[in-house]
Amino acid sequence: MSAKIRLRCILSRIAIGTALLTAAPLAVVSGAAAQDIQPTASGTHFTSNPDPNGAPSARPAAGPEKATLAAASRPVSGKNPQAGPTFTQVSGVWNVNTSMAVLRNSVTDADGDKANLTFEVWTTDANGNPKTQVKLTDDNPYGVLVSGFVASGKTAEVTVPNGKLKPGTTYTFRTSAYDGSLYETSWSPWAKFRIHVRAVDITLPAPNDKAVNPAFDNSWQPVPGWGSVETKKLVGVNERHCQPAGNGNQLCITSSPATKADITKAKESRGRLKGIRAAAPPLNDTCEVGGTQGKYVSIFTRDAACMYNKLSVEVTDEQQTESKGYQEFLMSYHMKTAMTGIDLKLWARITPLPMPAGKVPFPAQPGAIKLTITPMCSAGCVDKPSYAWDGNLMWGGSYDIDPHEETGTATVKWSGGVPDESGKKDRDLSQDMAFAPFATFSTSVPETFPTDKSHGLIGNPVYARCDMVYSPAGCVFRDYMPGYVFNTAKAPAAAAHAWLINTKIRKGAPLNYLPDRRGETGAHGERNAYGRDPDANRRVICPDGWAANNGHPDTTTVPDISTNDKPSCDEFAFAASYNSGGMPKDMEGTNPVTSGDQCVQTFATKLTDGTWKLYDDERKAGPTWKEVCGRSAMSGWVNSTSMARFSTFTSQFRLLDQDLYFVRTPGFEKCDASKAIVKCDIR
Repeated sequence: MSAKIRLRCILSRIAIGTALLTAAPLAVVSGAAAQDIQPTASGTHFTSNPDPNGAPSARPAAGPEKATLAAASRPVSGKNPQAGPTFTQVSGVWNVNTSMAVLRNSVTDADGDKANLTFEVWTTDANGNPKTQVKLTDDNPYGVLVSGFVASGKTAEVTVPNGKLKPGTTYTFRTSAYDGSLYETSWSPWAKFRIHVRAVDITLPAPNDKAVNPAFDNSWQPVPGWGSVETKKLVGVNERHCQPAGNGNQLCITSSPATKADITKAKESRGRLKGIRAAAPPLNDTCEVGGTQGKYVSIFTRDAACMYNKLSVEVTDEQQTESKGYQEFLMSYHMKTAMTGIDLKLWARITPLPMPAGKVPFPAQPGAIKLTITPMCSAGCVDKPSYAWDGNLMWGGSYDIDPHEETGTATVKWSGGVPDESGKKDRDLSQDMAFAPFATFSTSVPETFPTDKSHGLIGNPVYARCDMVYSPAGCVFRDYMPGYVFNTAKAPAAAAHAWLINTKIRKGAPLNYLPDRRGETGAHGERNAYGRDPDANRRVICPDGWAANNGHPDTTTVPDISTNDKPSCDEFAFAASYNSGGMPKDMEGTNPVTSGDQCVQTFATKLTDGTWKLYDDERKAGPTWKEVCGRSAMSGWVNSTSMARFSTFTSQFRLLDQDLYFVRTPGFEKCDASKAIVKCDIR
């Protein structure tokens, strides 16, 4: 066809098309079905029940058909429409991992003209057949999406806007082609696709701004290195030291983890001694029965510690095959620090235990068993500590002969700082002090046993730490992990997000505290080794403006509580931790990511029936649960309220750089995070 003839054809199409548009309303162009386009004062409107068999030209969203020469070819949709991501099929259904589905199909035009595709989406009935058309846009009265023009043989695609498709729902779609003048005469084949189900569906109570804050968690935990054992399982091995003592004998002293049975025996033994001596009472009464947990023996809190071990002394022959005298003692060690103060109180009790079968007791003899017990202090104590005992640490024979117990107390003061190279004390430095009981044993039994030898054994240490970072100075047990407790009733969405990521991904692992950056301007003088500002971590996961610009549009605020409430970005693990996704690897960050986009994405919303939910963001691919962090859009008031007490928590428990702490979210105790889909109702 010559250029002139083609030009005349184009002009003829335009003229005839214009005449048709002028002569008849749009509703009847190309024979539209009456139930498809309904006349209104303003023109036409969408109906969810158009004639599914109506010709594509009956719904001319891409533009009206135009008169053309009979020889002109109509464009044609491809026979394999696809939906994604990830553009994979199972049993003929495309799996789509986002509600903002990408729909695509190829299109050809025999004349070589460019063409576009109109995409029409329908719900399906129980048999998978088209049921009701889904309105995908307000830009045209037909509720369809129209792609841009593409070259013949290429693929055209559209992205369904957010909010049009529901998670866990199966849809079907089809396409029709348009080349700017003509529609194809029929629709493409239907293609079924399913939006992935929600991976997170947690039902929440409404935020209660009057809810009382729960106490932080300072409950008993097992003391590291002290053979904390469960009732039926002994952990650790006995430590036995022997030393030649002359006369063919050896002095042996053994330390082993105490069990609840040992504590019970000591209690029974103590019952026989009532009225004999008024011993100093324990520093920490509740730990005498294994603490409130009732599971471990040697336990502590941030400011109280109770350690127990079983000490046995024995005289044997040189080959350690023949026992010539044996006795066991329950050794009880209590400590109490001052979280605001520099005094550390110590208490110890030595209780003989009944003789085990097969052992030879020490005979009745003054000084048959002589012990010394000293609370060794590694550094930082003003004076070398020693117990003031209520009697002499001597027994005139084994348990059946002399079952009395001894109790001692001591008070230790921290020296108040760590000298630097100039001899000055730096108020921003803390000091660790290792306390370990040192026990020695000797005997004064004549002839058979030696009289001029002794042998000692030092037990496992427990570490106290004093600092002047927080004012006033104070001391804690550095290895104890306090718990930050969310006010779930007041900030349910933030608690749910923390519970989800902490339980599902982190498996409850503790967090490493990241204080404010190094310097003298911190609110409490805190500092971290890398001079890292926690806000820098926050900006990696939650860039400024993210919630407003990129957070889920259905994120719900609480203007009834906070008038100017706005959506906010919440991250977990906390920015003030080395576990934050924003903490760089070269600064000992444990889970570094380059963007919060790599985290599990959730949002908190209030449904039309008033129910609050924490959902995964269906606009994104569902979580794999291999992510290392979480990012959630929620009410700014809820987000800030959930962490409003954090600075109080860190100062109360004197958290310093890299200290471990854990997170507790009351109300989620019965929720199960082990499934791929996390669904729970905590109302």
